[in-house]
Amino acid sequence: MTHYRQGSFLAIMISSLGLATLLGGCLFEPRSAEPPTGGSITYFDQSQPQNVLANLEIAFQNRDAAGYERQIAADFSYEPDGDTQASYPDVDWSTWNRETEIAFIQSFFNNVDGIAANLNETVVSEGSTGTTAEYREIYAVTVTESGGFVPYRASVTFNFVLDGTYWVLSRWFDEQGGQDPETQAPRPTLGQRRGAFAASGGGRASG
Repeated sequence: MTHYRQGSFLAIMISSLGLATLLGGCLFEPRSAEPPTGGSITYFDQSQPQNVLANLEIAFQNRDAAGYERQIAADFSYEPDGDTQASYPDVDWSTWNRETEIAFIQSFFNNVDGIAANLNETVVSEGSTGTTAEYREIYAVTVTESGGFVPYRASVTFNFVLDGTYWVLSRWFDEQGGQDPETQAPRPTLGQRRGAFAASGGGRASG
């Protein structure tokens, strides 16, 4: 059933964790990862698709490429929106796979000063069949770089699959760019970032 709601799923998850701690129980089994800066980042177990989405958000906000990589399926694919395809017509998007995505994320995270991410600012629909799931969301991402802020906003479809006992993201489809909710100014999708990366010759992850 299609529905809409506002707010960060990550914030809800974190609030739930705090409540569980006060009650002496645990709703999730978070695990820690070592980010490039040496601190500790806590991720949720990948026992359900919404945990994977929350983990992607955590990885964005901490610019943790290793944490992001763990959420991505072996057969991952990315599909850009029409504006991105028009902006980068020479990019062969059909070959964008897990390796390309990881290379992009490594470059992206290493070349910006900060990222504020809300990958499900508005939930359009979420459904699961047991071993697959499809979430349609509106995301908002603001990148800090070169002393300024670059906003991205888009309607997106996230597809997840159950890989053994872990859920992973198998497809990211940027449907179309969105509008700033206050100014109504058009905002691009993160496909524009990916397109610029591919056009510059990127495409292989570092070791």
